[in-house]
This record gives sequence, C-alpha cells and structure tokens, in this order.
Amino acid sequence: MKSFRVLITALALSVCVTGVVAARWEVDLDQLLKTTAESEQEMLISKIVSANPSWQEVSERIQGMEFPEVEIGKIYLRKTTCSDGVERSWILYVPTSYDPVHPTPLFVNLHGGVSRPEPIPDSEALEFMGDNLFKNLAEENGWLLLFPFGQEGATWWDEVGMSNINDLVRTVKREYNVDDDRVWMGGYSDGASAAFLYAMVFPTDYAAFIALSGHMGTGSLGGDLHTYAPDFYNTPIYAVTSFEDQLFPSAKMRPAVEMAREAGGDIFYREQEGEHDFSYAEEELPKIVRFLERHPRDPFPTRIIWESAVPWFGTCRWFAIDRISADPPASWHVDHNLVLTDDRITIGFRHDDTFPGPGIKVREIVEGTAAEQMGLAAGDVIIRGKKRKIKDMDDLMAYKAGLKRGDSLELTVQRDGEKLVLKGQLPLPTNYYLFKRERPSAMARVSFSANRVEIEGSRLGGFSVFVHPDMIRLERNLVINVNGEEAFNQKVEPDLEFLLQNFLANRDRKLIYVAKIEVEI
Repeated sequence: MKSFRVLITALALSVCVTGVVAARWEVDLDQLLKTTAESEQEMLISKIVSANPSWQEVSERIQGMEFPEVEIGKIYLRKTTCSDGVERSWILYVPTSYDPVHPTPLFVNLHGGVSRPEPIPDSEALEFMGDNLFKNLAEENGWLLLFPFGQEGATWWDEVGMSNINDLVRTVKREYNVDDDRVWMGGYSDGASAAFLYAMVFPTDYAAFIALSGHMGTGSLGGDLHTYAPDFYNTPIYAVTSFEDQLFPSAKMRPAVEMAREAGGDIFYREQEGEHDFSYAEEELPKIVRFLERHPRDPFPTRIIWESAVPWFGTCRWFAIDRISADPPASWHVDHNLVLTDDRITIGFRHDDTFPGPGIKVREIVEGTAAEQMGLAAGDVIIRGKKRKIKDMDDLMAYKAGLKRGDSLELTVQRDGEKLVLKGQLPLPTNYYLFKRERPSAMARVSFSANRVEIEGSRLGGFSVFVHPDMIRLERNLVINVNGEEAFNQKVEPDLEFLLQNFLANRDRKLIYVAKIEVEI
C-alpha cells in the first residue's frame, strides 16, 4: 500500500479589520492588477490579505477588471527584455472591432526561420506585418494578434524564447481584455513546429494549435526537450503538410501524425500540393478560422492524460506532475515514439541573408558536417555547384535537389579574391527518434466528477490538483484517489494569498484557482 503526504496551500490569519482598511483592499487590488514590480506586488498582496476580504469578492473584482481605451486598427511595435537580458521586439495588432469592455480572442503567431543570428529588423517586421495573412484574419474576425520575434539563443524551444512567449501572453492579458478561453497559437514552418511543442509542454493557456508545414519533433530535438505524444489528447491541433515540401514532406510527417493519433492525440490533419511554402493559404485559412471558432478552451476538462519528465512541463489545466519516481512503469504506460530516417540534403552551413549576391555567402559552418569536412569557411561565397551556376538560394536548392545522401559534393567558392573548388561527400542516411529519450517520465490518466478525482498514475512520485469553485463544491469534501487508494478526503479552504499569486503568474481570469492540493506518494 502506498503512503501519501498532503500539503494544502493555506494561510491562517488573525486580524482585526476596520471599515476603512476593509474598503482599501479594492484600491490595492486594482493597483496589484496593473503593476509589474515584484516588490510592489508582494506588498499589495500582504495588504489585501490583511484586509481579509472574501475570496468571492476578490475573484469577482478580478473577473470584472477594467481595461483602458486604445487606438484600434493599429500595429503596435514594442520592446521587451528577455530572461537573457537582451531587449527584443514584439508586435501586437489591435483590430478595429476591439472594445475594452468585451473579451477578445487572441492569436499568438510564431514565425519561421527562428534560428536566424539576429532578429528581424523592426523596419522589416513592420513591413511584413502590413500584409501578414494572420493579421488580415485577425482584422476580419476580431482577434488580437501577438507576434513575438525569435532568433538563435531565443528560439521557440529554448528557455529564453519560451519564457518570452509566456511572458508576452501575460503582458497582453494584463493590458487588453482577452478572452482566456479563446487564445490560440499557430505558425508556419518553425512556428508550426513550436505549435506542436506547446501542445505537449504548455497547453494550459491555449484552446487550439495551428501547425502549418512543421515538424512534430523539432522542439524536442532542437531544444533538447522530452516530449510525449499522449499529451496531444488535451488540446486540438489543426495540421497541414505539403507533398513536395523540401524539409517536411507529407510522406515523412504522416507517420508521426498517425502515431500521435494512436496515442490519443486530437489532431485534424490535411495534406496539400506544393513545396515548403504557404501556397495553400487561400484554401486552408477559411477552414482554420472555422476550426478555431469551433474549439474554445474547456477550462475544466473532466479527463486529462498527461506525461512529463520534468516539472517545468508538468502542468496541464488543473493537474500537475510534480515528481517522477524510480518505480517501474505501469503496464499501460507505453512509449509512443517513432524512428525516422534523416535523408535530407544539408551541406552544413548557415548563410548570410544580408548578402545581396550574386552567390551565397557563408556565415557559419556547422561542426561535424560535410561543409566542415570539405573545407568550406565563413566568408566564402558559393558561386557554383559542380556545373550549375549558383546566384541565389533557388539555384542552391536546385543543385541540392539532384543529390542524395552519400553522393559526392563539389562547390566552387570565391575566397579572398580567388576561386577554389572544394570537394566532399554527403553523409549516409541516419535514423533518429522523433522525440528525445534520455530520462524516465511519469504519466497520469486523470478524471473528475462530483467532487472526486480519480488518478491512474505511472511513476507518479508527486502531483498537484488546482481547486476552482466551478469545478469543486467547496462545502463538500474533495476526494482524491490514486491507483485505487485514497490520498485525500476533506474540505478545501480557499487561500486568498495563493489565489492572488497564482493569478499574477497566469493572468487567466477563467482559471482563478482558490487552493492547491499537493500530494507526495
């Protein structure tokens, strides 16, 4: 029989409250909802808790918070300082239909090419946003559009880039009247790969994900992250690939989608003619709009299936995996993964996209690649691939299209005023796992009904249940059973300090939790 240790987030207070102090808490709460200074937040939380308002009063005031009038139909270019101390730009588009009185959907649009050495310059970003297809959708359908900018060292799958996205979503929610149950994420290429990733690691903020011409495993492999296909169960995904895509063709991406569906993933999948481009936009975008409209978030799903290897990625809606045990996995806890073959033609360099040409200027050599082996160097300008002249990236792609893994390479480059012919060989095809696997994971199949939470756990060393009054009747005992054994059975007292701290962390007015039950097994 398992033993359980339970911690209920709670605060015991003995205060004498005057009428003046009690009335003051509303002013303090309004200021708390505006400030971003942590020291001021701590001071205001202490004052509000000391004033001892009911949790219902505080929750209602948060839900009814007011937002300022803003200029509508406008692209706002703003700056933020990321966790690495670097200032980066981001854009918010506010549609002409925005009314601060009414909650408005928010679409988080992630761009491709996220590993570029420098972020997109502000001037190019504004020009790009002028005819951005998702910006047009946002205007037509009355959405706010958040457009972060990533780069090498702040990609969609590293700590800096992921924290930036999470922080920006909360910034927009602090300043604009966002419909928390209609926040969506999507993008093209790397942006699509990130949408897959977020569905597996940070689904709670989002109602649905849009993945256009992406790779399900990029976030895991590129970010050195452990991701799990069963996590696709919790949030619907709309995914599209193209038959002739040079990077992620349908024939190679289809098995991953089929595997994820077999694991329980909620994925609507379509295949289109075309290469690695957005030529299918005219056909797909209206369908995407209808898909999003049909999929608002369920903030309190009655069933959650969740697998995680690290606590940072351990939370899905009202349930969190806090600790992974060293126990053997349960018989039903099987790994859903896929072996893929990497036969892409990659020479192994990053080009300088500011170079006007003709030719392709090498910015950086990737270690352990054909480029390094053949002696290609930063600063070289590639002007020929065997007999084919190379004036731009289209010419280089055409040269690569005639190659296969294991073939010889021949590039003519200009270096220091001289022409050099460099020869090498592409590596043979290699096999790899779609999702990284280096550590054990815990998995939980969780359901709730009538104040009872049932958990089937595998390697589940500790977990948390977040309590919301729309989900749990607080006047009755909450019962939590783990693998058939009772782990918790008592009433839950709302904790005002936790309520405030948790709201500031998530800025979700539909998920104002009043307590957290932590259980160690």
